[in-house]
Amino acid sequence: MEKISAEALNAAFLERLGSPEGRTELQEKGVLYIKKILREESFLRKILPPQVVTKMDLQRSATTDTFEKIVDIEPDSFALDVNFLGEPPSEYVEGRRYRITFQEISSPMFEKNELELAAYEMPLIKVIEQNTIKDIHEREDRQWIRNNRQVMQLTAKSIDDPSQTFLSRDLLSEGTKLISNERRRATKILMSSPTWDDITKWVATDVGDTLASKITVDGYDLNQLIGRGLIVTTKTTVVPQGEVWFYTDQAYLGNFFLFGSTQFYIDKIAELIRWKAWEVIGVGIGNVFSLSRLTFGPRAQYVIDNPTSLD
Repeated sequence: MEKISAEALNAAFLERLGSPEGRTELQEKGVLYIKKILREESFLRKILPPQVVTKMDLQRSATTDTFEKIVDIEPDSFALDVNFLGEPPSEYVEGRRYRITFQEISSPMFEKNELELAAYEMPLIKVIEQNTIKDIHEREDRQWIRNNRQVMQLTAKSIDDPSQTFLSRDLLSEGTKLISNERRRATKILMSSPTWDDITKWVATDVGDTLASKITVDGYDLNQLIGRGLIVTTKTTVVPQGEVWFYTDQAYLGNFFLFGSTQFYIDKIAELIRWKAWEVIGVGIGNVFSLSRLTFGPRAQYVIDNPTSLD
């Protein structure tokens, strides 16, 4: 099968921008592509898979010009509405239900000259991915982690050990016990790729002879670790080396609601091509005791020295 060059793909892309029908087609395909990338790249969506909601599922907010959703919570639990617009909120809800507010996350409006885009040697959809989709999933993930860090200030469900410089199996197990002690089980583990590299140093006494041999040859390429789902991210500015997060199943943790669908806009005005993407989401932590954290090495020392920092 003949391989189509990036230049040919870009020419076809730009040709479709020349007609209203072509732009509509590109917008529809752009939405599908954005959904695929967000599903693959956003670690929040792996922790809390989004549930699509419509206007009929929501209530009008009494305090803002937007929607909200009222969700039941477990007895004797504290809940937190995750804020994607700035600093996390300082109030936790204790009771039978809590409010999840909906907020828009949007990329900037990007603008490129048609001649400049025609000269690109990579497919234009990749240009859109790097300049648009990355903004959305990085903002989702960054604000989620910032809210998680605020939760740690309330619950103290964090082990911070600067004396440890290596992620051992024993150290990892201690992190999961912080949730297990609350009569629930950690089912997902999140860490950055540099932290994950420590696993390649585990020996047979940690993982068994067969797996130790496989790690030596191929590296650790499994999606499970000590019986939990493993999520590894390259976003080291969001989840630094030496920081590991543990979560229960979504049913005990919280909710991620997506209002309608992620939207994509693209248009051509004279020689300028403009595009952006946006979504309206509501995320809430239904029980703040359903997550815990482990930090070690320099990261742990930073957490100890800066107890109120969200970075």
